[in-house]
Amino acid sequence: MNGEPGSELSRVGPQIIFRMDASGRCTMSIGQGLHELGLEASELVGRDLFEVYRDNPVILASITRALAGETFTVSEEIEGRSLWTYFQALHDEDGGFAGSLGVTTDVTDQRRDEAAARAARIRVTALSDLSTELSRGVVEPDEVLRIGVRIATETFADIGVIWLLDQDGEALRPLVSWHADPAVREQLDRSVAEAGGWAGWLDAGSLGALDGPVVFDLDHLGRTGLGRSEEVRALVSALGLRHGLRLPVRSRGRTLGLLDFGRAVGAGPFTEDDVAFGLDVADRFTLAHDNALLLAEQRAAVAELMKFKSLAEASGDLIALAHVGGDAMYVNPRVEASGIALSAENLWETVRSYVDDATVAEMRRAVVEGGRWAGDLELGVAEGPIIVRAEVFPLSDPASGALLGTAWIGQDVTALRHTERALRSAVADLSRFQALVEASSDFIAIADLEGRVRYLNPAGRAIIGLAADADVRDTAITDYLTPEGVEASLRVEQPALVARGHWEGESALRDHRGGPPIPVAIASFLMHDVETGAPFALATVQRDITERHTTDVAMRELAEQRQALLTRLVRAQEAERAQIAGDVHDDPVQALAAVDLRLGLLRRQLEQHAPQLLDTLGSVQESVARANDRLRALLFDLEAPDLAGGLGPALERAAAEILKDTGVHATVEATSEPATSRSPRAVAYRIAREALINVRKHARAREVTITIAGPDGGLAVEIADDGHGLAGNAESPPGHHGLSGMRDRAALAGGQLAITPRAGGGTVVAFWLPDPQGGDADD
Repeated sequence: MNGEPGSELSRVGPQIIFRMDASGRCTMSIGQGLHELGLEASELVGRDLFEVYRDNPVILASITRALAGETFTVSEEIEGRSLWTYFQALHDEDGGFAGSLGVTTDVTDQRRDEAAARAARIRVTALSDLSTELSRGVVEPDEVLRIGVRIATETFADIGVIWLLDQDGEALRPLVSWHADPAVREQLDRSVAEAGGWAGWLDAGSLGALDGPVVFDLDHLGRTGLGRSEEVRALVSALGLRHGLRLPVRSRGRTLGLLDFGRAVGAGPFTEDDVAFGLDVADRFTLAHDNALLLAEQRAAVAELMKFKSLAEASGDLIALAHVGGDAMYVNPRVEASGIALSAENLWETVRSYVDDATVAEMRRAVVEGGRWAGDLELGVAEGPIIVRAEVFPLSDPASGALLGTAWIGQDVTALRHTERALRSAVADLSRFQALVEASSDFIAIADLEGRVRYLNPAGRAIIGLAADADVRDTAITDYLTPEGVEASLRVEQPALVARGHWEGESALRDHRGGPPIPVAIASFLMHDVETGAPFALATVQRDITERHTTDVAMRELAEQRQALLTRLVRAQEAERAQIAGDVHDDPVQALAAVDLRLGLLRRQLEQHAPQLLDTLGSVQESVARANDRLRALLFDLEAPDLAGGLGPALERAAAEILKDTGVHATVEATSEPATSRSPRAVAYRIAREALINVRKHARAREVTITIAGPDGGLAVEIADDGHGLAGNAESPPGHHGLSGMRDRAALAGGQLAITPRAGGGTVVAFWLPDPQGGDADD
């Protein structure tokens, strides 16, 4: 190695200072480095160095160059020591060449330190690469193991295999193997799987003997008691493998499997640092494997209960290396990106500014004792607290074991911890929802979008007569509906769910006990993923309305009976009115007509014989005329209305008769009059006629409007006048029964009537009568 003196040295080691004349004879030999080479001071003085080193061509070449007058630097290996020698040409007073001066520095320890530092950097880089790979959204457990085995093998071995217990925990299976050559990797997978591994371990009981790392020689497995198959022996021989390392794979206190690594003959056996590194790698990707399993379980839970989407992703690691005193050796950009502020480049002070003293003391103890500290740390950075899964371990000299510094490796698990809390909260919410559903008395079911039933609550099973322990997952929605219900679901419910996402209505469930269909009120709706909004299931809540249906049938029967009674009552009233009208017309009216005729004859006689009695006679005639008018009005009241042309024309005639000579103008709006049966029309006619009589007697109105319509399957009539309005409440005064009579008529017909003030002055009489026969004639 050529260069300036000291350019490649971090510190000066033991030295030797020697001189030789122009012939190569040693003239001086002093320095502490002589002892390292087994020489005493001045032992070489007077000896020919060409003779001393005749068997070392490298040293002979350096002596030859020095005696040629060169000044140079050279690195050499002598007696197992690494030496750096600087040669300086010497000249006499006349400038002639007089020999050469050499300064040899022993850099063996420095080279060893550099090698140890390089190995540490390689392993830290490997750990960083592993963390980076595992933080790139890797969530499949097998892929996590593949990455870990690959990076570990590429770092310190030629071949690596990970074995895990099968689901029954009875046998080990080779899950992942790695070799840089894909062809060898394929052969390795086949041979290891067929032969049962390098050491022939197949059963889970073998793990009981593996209480720690095992370093072994692949050529002498027989003496270790581990054994080996012929197939694996051939593979080991073909690949030139010699050195083996077996590590237990543990997680949360349980041994899950083992890691096998193999090296070729020239690579040397596995060292303690190799074992520590292998354990570091195993611990790290085992943690990542656990996280991947947790994420897989979370995805399965979301897919099964709420489908909801995974709330955690892997992130890049925080990596920091420090010298023994705490001065920063390396800090990766992720630390600064996370908002962590370095404290004067002293990493222990930085840690102390975020973590309590007890935790810092525990970390330091683990580093001093050569152990490892691992745990969650909550760091309060400017953008908000983050949770880091941290590991702290010492960096040691591979040869001497001397402490070189400290390493911190942290994985940001903030999202993962939040996900765990959210999942626990979601599970609690789900438990409460399930308890509510299980306690409900309604039929509650959930089906997938293909119509396969996934859940039916206990009350639903009881309603349809299904056994409490029956498996409903092999059933479909149609298995619970009557044929009519299936047809209605296809025609009405499903299109509504597609269009609006929900539907409410009525249908019938099939009784699995063989009984009659069970009428139900239904509320169905699509269930959507909380993250994507996509529908993933159909839920339905159905309430047994058998009792309500029974009540409805009874009410319809009562309504029909009431309508029949009303029809007979109206007919009886009309017949009675007609009989009374006939009796009045045939007797009192005719008698009064005869009296009026005789009074006319009497007036002519009094005019001739007793004119002084004419005034008295006039008063009698006027009384008779008024009585006759009242009787005729009574006949009009008793007369059956002509409803053949509808209620509108009948009320037009009634208004004209009642409001004659009053100056009140009446308008009938009947364009929206519905086709109704005679009974409600007859009742409506009597109520409206009574309202018109009240207008004539009390309203002092100028206009009255009668409106006829047909809402809600019945008959609605409104009589509005512009008179002086109600004098107080809308009740009949003592001795008068007009208003109460109207209400009674409406109530008797199953309707309702309201008397209210009219906006702008006047009164509004509005009533509605049902038409149970739907317009069918009841004459």
